[in-house]
Amino acid sequence: MLRDLSEKEEKVLRSALKFFKSLDFLKEKKVVVKGKEVFVVSEELYELLKKGIDCYPGIKIGEIGKRFRLTLEGSFWLMKNEKKKVCVNEKGEMLFLYGRDVFAESLLKVGEFEENEIVFVCNRYSDVLGIGRARFDSNRILEQTKGRVVVENLVDRGAYLRHEKVYQAF
Repeated sequence: MLRDLSEKEEKVLRSALKFFKSLDFLKEKKVVVKGKEVFVVSEELYELLKKGIDCYPGIKIGEIGKRFRLTLEGSFWLMKNEKKKVCVNEKGEMLFLYGRDVFAESLLKVGEFEENEIVFVCNRYSDVLGIGRARFDSNRILEQTKGRVVVENLVDRGAYLRHEKVYQAF
C-alpha cells in the first residue's frame, strides 16, 4: 500500500537530503512510500495514487528506516552536491562498471568528503557511474600509492548488465 511519508520518515529523509545538500528536493518532487521503499512520483501520478488507482509507484530513490539508504537511481536526483564525488579516468570507469573498486591511479578529480563517507563515482564528464565509500578523506586520497583502493564500490551501473539486484540501496 502506497502512502505519504510519516513525520519520522520525513525527518530521516530531510537529514539525508541535508547531507547531500539537496533539501529543496522535497519542495520540487512528490514522495511516496511502499513498505520501506521510497519513490518519487509526478504530480499527476501522485493524484492518481491518492485516488487509490493501482499502478507502478514511480522511481525508487531509496529505502527508509532508521536512516535513508540511497539507490543508484536516487543518486541522479540528488547529484547537486558536486563536493561528495570523485571523477575517474577511462580505465577506472571501465573497472568500476565491472564491479571493481576505485584505485588511486584512476582518480582525475576529487571533491570534499570525509573518510568512510558515501561518494558519487563519476566519469570524466561527471556522469554518475555509481556510489562508493571513500576509504580516505579528500585531503589524503590523492596521496595514496598506485594500486591502493581509495573508494569501495557499493553499487554501479554495470549491475544492470551483470543481472544483479539493481534496487539495492546504500
